[in-house]
Amino acid sequence: MSTTPSPSERQKPNGRGLGGLGRALRIGFVGGHDRVEREVVSFGSELGLEVEVHNGRTAGQGRQRLVALVERTDLVVIVTGINSHNAVHIAKRAAGKAGTHIRILKACGSGTARLLLAEIARARDKAA
Repeated sequence: MSTTPSPSERQKPNGRGLGGLGRALRIGFVGGHDRVEREVVSFGSELGLEVEVHNGRTAGQGRQRLVALVERTDLVVIVTGINSHNAVHIAKRAAGKAGTHIRILKACGSGTARLLLAEIARARDKAA
């Protein structure tokens, strides 16, 4: 019987998995409420995770900033309830090209984000 590997066990196409990178994991949040950004970044830092947030707006330089965030992260969390279809599409496509892991959530407040980050940190620690 085959089991699906946990996020920390899977490898990106370029050989980068979520565990054993020798550096802090980079987690990107796309969308969500602007007011939780500071809390999520701070909590991630406490857990030894590098967290970045993109508001999901793709006008002007937003598209390029979104693609760049996805390309430099190990895992991107896409919040679909807040984002436009365009932002979700751009983030998914960029993640596929970069080999970035994706987690899709319909909504993500600070509590959900904290639980997710704690889960990622536990998986990282277990893999180390």
